[in-house]
Amino acid sequence: MNEDKIRIGEAAKILGVTTQTLRNWERSGKIVPERSVGKQRYYSLETLNKFALDIQKLGLAWSISAIPPDLPSEYYCERADRFTSRLSKMGEILLRTENVSQDLASLITLVVGEIGDNSFAHNIGNWPDATGIFYAYDFTKRIIVLADRGRGIKATLQQIRPSISTDLEALTVAFTEVISGRNPEKRGNGLKVVRRVLESNEINFIFRSGIGLVSIFPSKKMEITMADNNIRGTYCVIIF
Repeated sequence: MNEDKIRIGEAAKILGVTTQTLRNWERSGKIVPERSVGKQRYYSLETLNKFALDIQKLGLAWSISAIPPDLPSEYYCERADRFTSRLSKMGEILLRTENVSQDLASLITLVVGEIGDNSFAHNIGNWPDATGIFYAYDFTKRIIVLADRGRGIKATLQQIRPSISTDLEALTVAFTEVISGRNPEKRGNGLKVVRRVLESNEINFIFRSGIGLVSIFPSKKMEITMADNNIRGTYCVIIF
């Protein structure tokens, strides 16, 4: 067998689980092996590596580190047009994903688009260090992660409301108040659209900026709390 083709026993060791767990994951569709001519299970090394990668932790590390770690090119959008292209591709994949309705796929794509577009629109010419955004998704785990190392929500909204003094206040304004249609506030207005979508659908959402954290979960009210570490720009996790 090709060195890139891994039998179930070795695959279980690589992922740190039992072979029975892998069989259970196969039945649930979480990770699906290929089959040889003799009907034996095997996994590609590339598939196992991607499955083992925790994109939530990788995105968080990228957004909080003093010096941004290198990212795989497939998770980094250095320009807005690359993000738009990858977003379109993600939308197409979502439409083919099991147990995801066309309406839900469209709404998730809308939310991701709002978050990513905001990062680019409100940091043009003002990126503190690394330009662009971290953007990764794993539909076997049903998770999407976005992050940027931009100015963050507070600095953006302070351009039109200088009285905002904390990250929690800035996030409250961004997700609940309509201030104006001027460009610096477009981010905030977009986040209110995001909130309305999330509160009426089965989507889990975490959004962080500075030391502020917004959480929106199905059947629960939005909560804005203080996090235990600082996000340089913004960091978002969507689970569906």
